[in-house]
Amino acid sequence: MRIPRSCQAYYYGGLPVKGQRRKGLLRIEGGHLFLEVPGGQGGDPISVNVPLSRMDRIFITRDNNYGSDTDLFNLTFRGKNDKVFTLRFAPVAVIPRRRIALQKEWFDCLSEILRERPAEQP
Repeated sequence: MRIPRSCQAYYYGGLPVKGQRRKGLLRIEGGHLFLEVPGGQGGDPISVNVPLSRMDRIFITRDNNYGSDTDLFNLTFRGKNDKVFTLRFAPVAVIPRRRIALQKEWFDCLSEILRERPAEQP
């Protein structure tokens, strides 16, 4: 499986922090998914580190609230206390054709990770 290069991504919500729709950096490194968003505009800085083994599901929703038809990734994962979170984000690129290719690459990669990961023993 090919891991996508790090890219810019918009955070759209889902975590217990202030501030939504901010740009940050998305990457996979060493068995973890990282999303780092700086603070600003009344929002707290966000540093998400999700072990790939804690991911449960990924699905796409559409959002028209921000002036364009946006595909949002919804990544459901379990936190340290087994609390379930749904991180909403979207990998971005300026040119629409490249953005579509980038989002497809990231979605395919995350889907493949979820498919290949061994089931946890009860």
